[in-house]
This record gives sequence, structure tokens and C-alpha cells, in this order.
Amino acid sequence: MAKKTIDDELAEMKRKKAEEKAEAKRTAQISKERLGRITKTRKHYIRNNHRVIKYGAISFVRNTWLSIAAIAIMVVTLIVLSATLIAANAMDSAITQISDKVDISIYLKQGATRTQVDSVVRKIKKLDSVAEVNTLSPEEANKAIIDKMIKESHITDEDLIKTMREAPNKISWTLNVKMTDLNKTDELQRLVEGDEDIQLLLDEVTKPTYASSHRETIEKIADIMNRVRLIGLSAAGVFAIIAILVVFNTIRMAIFNRKEEIYMMRLVGASRWFIVGPFVVEASIYGIVAALIASAAVFATVYAIRKHFDGMLDSTIALMSQYWYVIVAALIAVGIVIGIVSALLATKKYLKQK
Repeated sequence: MAKKTIDDELAEMKRKKAEEKAEAKRTAQISKERLGRITKTRKHYIRNNHRVIKYGAISFVRNTWLSIAAIAIMVVTLIVLSATLIAANAMDSAITQISDKVDISIYLKQGATRTQVDSVVRKIKKLDSVAEVNTLSPEEANKAIIDKMIKESHITDEDLIKTMREAPNKISWTLNVKMTDLNKTDELQRLVEGDEDIQLLLDEVTKPTYASSHRETIEKIADIMNRVRLIGLSAAGVFAIIAILVVFNTIRMAIFNRKEEIYMMRLVGASRWFIVGPFVVEASIYGIVAALIASAAVFATVYAIRKHFDGMLDSTIALMSQYWYVIVAALIAVGIVIGIVSALLATKKYLKQK
């Protein structure tokens, strides 16, 4: 009887224990479901992200000297990148300005009639490589030359000016041809040299110019521009890698200083974003501050040196003035990307180790 009673008690204890386990499991499941519902609410999402941003900002202020070092190298990176793009744009503008001012001159006999000249102009305009043809008659050319001489020599004697204007005019008809691309003059040259009517009208003394010297100048500028772009982007890439390493080590130091806090957060079930987020925010702040400083430095420098470049920077400055917000936003985006990449590399390695 006693043995039966003991067996009954043991069975009862096992049953109660099983019920307690089942109850604990149900409670845990309910808690988990409730926690899942809470974490999915907009309020929790906002509150969680607010805390992540707050902790990231506090860490940024707390690590002042490390923050300054990280920001400084990021500023250098963004300035080098900006300077490279500005230099490339300025050289591109220089090429455009030279191209706009340069044309190919074709000289026709002074005795050619307006009808004959217009016929030649129509043939030249039909070429795909020709953008525009301007005609200068012997009289117009003579007047332009005399006016220029009077202005440059400060001639005021009316009799002398009258004599100069009445002097025999031996200037040819001039066709100033603007090309779509100065490197593509072969089509025009074939037309001029192969058309018999044009050959009969060409001036025997002054031969057509095909802007060979200007073409060489433009090619040299383009070559320099490509080298500047390559060197600048390479330098910006090197500084970007250095910036990532500096920010990486800065974040690693911040993680090391907060390792006990991170360990406790992981024990209580904090999400990965809640742990990693503050470091991502901190690194992003580095990028934002660096971008603002770099933007101010670049804009101030460009405006300060513009007068030393004879208009080469005018188009660049106009572009910067019109789209300043796009430029600043682009630099901020680059800075944030550098910061986020660094933070993710640092936190990933640390959390893996743990």
C-alpha cells in the first residue's frame, strides 16, 4: 500500500512537472508572439531607430579625437575627388572654347561672283561633318582689317583713314567653316580637292587651312585631361581606402570600449541592427560632416581662383552655382557610403568573433 502511494506520488509529480513545462512553453510562445507583434508596430520601429540614432550621435561626440581623425582623412578624399572632376570639367570647357573659336578657312578668288560663292557654300553645307559656314566678302574683310588697324594704332587723321579705305583691295573671298569635330576634316578636304568647280575658284596664293595646329593643341589638352582624370581618380581611390581603414579602426575602438554593453545586449536578445546601428550612424555622421567641410572648401577655392584662369572655370562655376545642392548631396552620399562600408566591416568582424 505504501509502495503504491509512493508510485502515485511520483506519477503525480511527473505529471505536474510535465504540465509546468508545457505551461512554460506556452507562456514562452505567447511572449514570443507578443514580442513579435510589438516589434512589428510602427511605434516600436520609430522608437528603436530613434535610440539607434541617439546612441550613434552620443558615440560620435564621446570619441572626439578619433572622430576628428576619421573626418580629416575623409575630407581629403572628397576634396581630391572633387578637384579631379572640376579639373576635368575645366579642361573639357577649354577644349570646347578652342573648338568654337577655330574654323577652317577656304579662300576663293577676289573676282568670284556672289552666285559662284553661294554655290560653293551650298556644297560645303551638305557635308555631315560641317556645322556652319560663314562668308566674308573682300569688301567686308577689307573693312574689318582697316577698322582693326585704326583701333589698334589709334589713328585719328581723317585723310589717312580715307586713303586707307580707298586703297586697292586685294583680299580674297573667305569661307569660314566650323566643323562638328576638328579631328574630322577629311570629308571637307576631299570635297575641296576633288570638286572641279571649287578648284577653279580657289585663290592661287592662299591655300585652305585645315586647322592642323589647333587640332594638335586640342589633342594635347585632351591627353592632359585624361591623365589628370586618371591620376586624380587613382589618388581619390587611395585616400578612400585609407579613409575606410581609419574609420574601420575608429569603429573598432568604439566597439572595444563598449564590449561589455554589447555583450549584455546580446544576452537579453537585442537585434543585430540595434547593436550594429549606432556604429553605422556614427560612421555616417563622419561622412556627412566631412562632405560639408569638403564642399565649403571646394566652392571657396574655385571662386577664389577663377580670376587666374581667364574664363576657363566660368562654365564650371555656372554649373556649380546651378546644381550646388546636387554636388553637396553627391559628396554626402560618397562620405556616407565610405562610413557605412567601414562600420559594417568592423562590426561584422567583431560580431563574428563573438
